Amino acid sequence: MSRSVPTRGSILLLSVALVATLAPRPAPAAVTKSQVQAACADSDTQYQVYLDARKRFEEAALQYEQIRVEIDELEHAQEFATRVAANRRQEIADVERRIREQAIERYMQGGAANSELVFLAGSVDELITGQEFLSAASEADVGSLDDLLALRADLQRFQDELAERETRLREVEELRAQITAELEEVTNAEREAFGKLSADCKRLRRQYERELAAARAREAARRGSAAGGVPSGATPGFVCPFPGSSFIDTWGAPRSGGRTHKGTDIFGPWNANIIAVASGTVVTRVGGLGGYAIWLISDYGVAYYYAHLSGFNVKSGQRVEAGQVIGFNGNSGNARGGAPHVHFQLHPGGRGSAAVNPYPTLKRACG
Repeated sequence: MSRSVPTRGSILLLSVALVATLAPRPAPAAVTKSQVQAACADSDTQYQVYLDARKRFEEAALQYEQIRVEIDELEHAQEFATRVAANRRQEIADVERRIREQAIERYMQGGAANSELVFLAGSVDELITGQEFLSAASEADVGSLDDLLALRADLQRFQDELAERETRLREVEELRAQITAELEEVTNAEREAFGKLSADCKRLRRQYERELAAARAREAARRGSAAGGVPSGATPGFVCPFPGSSFIDTWGAPRSGGRTHKGTDIFGPWNANIIAVASGTVVTRVGGLGGYAIWLISDYGVAYYYAHLSGFNVKSGQRVEAGQVIGFNGNSGNARGGAPHVHFQLHPGGRGSAAVNPYPTLKRACG
């Protein structure tokens, strides 16, 4: 972008303006709840509709979060049980082979009298229950039998657990579908209700919610927690990544495998435009938990991560400007089947550094 060169006569004016900019300013007065109510008095009925819609969204978002956690846990446990069951089947096959080898060895040692022991048995079960095998069994044979019985019992237990989890997973996925539909409905209702408020009501409501988020962030920062996010100076010119969206603070919520939620889920319409929050360079990724995902490394060093997109509007390695459309809202990766949303992360030290809570930053920019 080209930049104009100031004329000689404008130098003094620019200097005066710079001094005025650097001079300390009083902090904006905090907005109280009563001020918001007063500003919204001219649309009192509609304001109550908005508050009800917002409450319904928050409740639905929390329900969705809980369902997602349970699905993650069930799928994680199911994968573990499936691996263990496969291992047990292999171990059973190994033990059955060892028993047959032991039976053949008994035959070789015992001669033709024990031939039926090996060659007429239709299965290992018939073999090990035959009177000849049991009467001729050595201590090693008995050990193999004990191993086989224990492995079969263990396999049955894991198969029963798998069946129970599959049943519960189907139930929870049906519930998720219901909550997803409800979440989309209340998200639209909240957005519609907010749009009908007066300009002053919207402005003060947004400022009030931003100040509440900032107060929570300051308290978290005082405790030394990453939940406090970063101050506004760390993300200069930050642009809302998903205008018109809805979100709550779910930083630290549990995830499968002992993980915790390291971002904010931003809900909105399927395939809606997703915006670059800063100027910088993008790196695209496809696959894994994030599905279609983008890393945006800003010019000032902070890295931002967008996950679960439906597609890209950029190429990996491309330079982008703040406010540019870089992708589209979706539910790819481990969000498949759920409500369309963007999982958004903020990494102050750049890509590879620890994430901090992006909610306060999002609240400042998106309202």
